[in-house]
Amino acid sequence: MRKMSLSGKRILVTRGGEQAEELAAMIRKRGGDPVIFPTIRLVPPEDTAPIDRALSRLSSFDWILFASANAVRFFFGRAAEVGVSRPPGGVRVASVGPGTSRELLRIGFPADLTALLHTAEGLVDALRSEGIAGKRFLLPRAAEGRETIPAEIRRHGGSVEEVAVYRNGLPEKDERAAREIIAKPPDVCTFASPSAFRNFFLLLGEREASDVLSRSLLAAIGEVTARAIAKKKFAVDIMPEKYTLEGMMEAIEARLASHKPHGGPDR
Repeated sequence: MRKMSLSGKRILVTRGGEQAEELAAMIRKRGGDPVIFPTIRLVPPEDTAPIDRALSRLSSFDWILFASANAVRFFFGRAAEVGVSRPPGGVRVASVGPGTSRELLRIGFPADLTALLHTAEGLVDALRSEGIAGKRFLLPRAAEGRETIPAEIRRHGGSVEEVAVYRNGLPEKDERAAREIIAKPPDVCTFASPSAFRNFFLLLGEREASDVLSRSLLAAIGEVTARAIAKKKFAVDIMPEKYTLEGMMEAIEARLASHKPHGGPDR
């Protein structure tokens, strides 16, 4: 019988809620042991007026753009609260990647366009083939989102309205999990956003978090997350080519199979 790829390996899961369970299930399927320690709590924006105004005039947009599954959930969750059942006919929906497209399909709004390269840049490239100049785009996003998509759309002659549909909050600290992580650092620590990485230090403490990370492999989804890690003088050991949970798992499997020592912190 073939040995499971992550057999006996402890993998830190910093995502929260359903996303934590999704990643944990992937780890267990491969024989690993997920160490769940959420460092992100997603909450609605403090001011919902901007999104409500956008929802009241959806027909004025040519496209609604979703760069994450979280944006889908919060956007359509608020839409349901204010009585907007679905985008008007003629308004198309674009997705950054398969995970976001699956979430759109799950709630009944299949994407008209999914980027082949699952990044902000990839989404803009996909839109260019459909035509950007003269079009109006609505971008529901995190309050802390990147400026790549709106900047590129404007550069190509389109107009874009950005509305914050959720923000990253600090979750309540799991004291038991924190003690376990400090006493026995995981084999791999995973981070899917800059906020998840920064909050790890806020929850564990600067010295304790640094010690844990110096004794673990660091896996990051996305270049923005990698830059946040580098800013704290740590090296990213694992970076998936596909910015999805499945892509991260494949990259972790490949890295652990190589048996190479990791670089640790750049200090």
